[in-house]
Amino acid sequence: MHTKKRLSVVLLAICLSSGSASLIAADAKKGDPKMAEAQAMITAAEEARKKAASVDSEWRDTGKFIKKAQDALKAGKTDDAIRLAKVAEDQGNLAYEQGFSQKELKLPSYFKVKASAPSPVSAAMSMKAHKITPALTSVEVMHKGEMVSISRTADENAVIPKAYASTARECPPFCVQPMAIGPGVDTIGELEVLDYLERIAKGDPTVLVVDSRTSDWMVRGTVPGSVNIPWNRINIDLQGTFGSQAEVDSLDEILQNQFHARKTNGEWDFRNAKTLVLFCNGIWCPQSTANIRTLTKLGYPAYKLKWYRGGMQSWVSAGLTTVNN
Repeated sequence: MHTKKRLSVVLLAICLSSGSASLIAADAKKGDPKMAEAQAMITAAEEARKKAASVDSEWRDTGKFIKKAQDALKAGKTDDAIRLAKVAEDQGNLAYEQGFSQKELKLPSYFKVKASAPSPVSAAMSMKAHKITPALTSVEVMHKGEMVSISRTADENAVIPKAYASTARECPPFCVQPMAIGPGVDTIGELEVLDYLERIAKGDPTVLVVDSRTSDWMVRGTVPGSVNIPWNRINIDLQGTFGSQAEVDSLDEILQNQFHARKTNGEWDFRNAKTLVLFCNGIWCPQSTANIRTLTKLGYPAYKLKWYRGGMQSWVSAGLTTVNN
């Protein structure tokens, strides 16, 4: 009898001890500084995500990283939770800075921004993820008399076309071009090219976007709204002369009929000439730069010459629309 009582007391003590140990362990877990840090990081990441969303610039993966961080915390993997939450927070802050800096960006009045129709959240997020800028979804331009919408591809499997994917290009002739091609000639990027294309689409006769590449490259596609004038039709040799009279006549025709320059008593008058935006294959392509040098030697005003240095390689790398010429 006494033995049974004694045994019961011992068992009760063990149970109480075990319960206390569990409570102590739980309390210790709650007070784990790593757990607290992880939770604080997740909260900060969520706040950063909301800030990015407030300027319509939330990145698609930010929410996924926050969810993964929450799952890792529940599983007791505090280091993973902290790491994932940090990635999400950095994404949110960067997206907010990007969106905020462009939120008040005043696009030219002729830029038509297509508003997205009401759609499910997933579709809306897809549209957000593939805009040209946070404030610009697409741009309407004219190409050979037809309206073409320039936007960025939403195809998750899209890659840079093979023609522009190679990095092994011999120099010469495929030498890296400088950032500035000449005094007074502006080097521009994709948004500025879109600006000029939209001006043309709106009927501005003072601008022309010129694809300087030859026909073997044109079959791979071009920038919608551009006009193809192969570089070898606007070129002089190293001595500053032409190889034949036919070349002189060809250039005269281009300058007068396409660029709207005038020739009086053998002298060129560029006062009413168009502003030209020239491009070729990319920063390793010398074709458009050769044309710009030729034009400046002939007296074409530098301020009327714009050089899209990135060319087709940058255009397709950004996932922008191309057309077959």
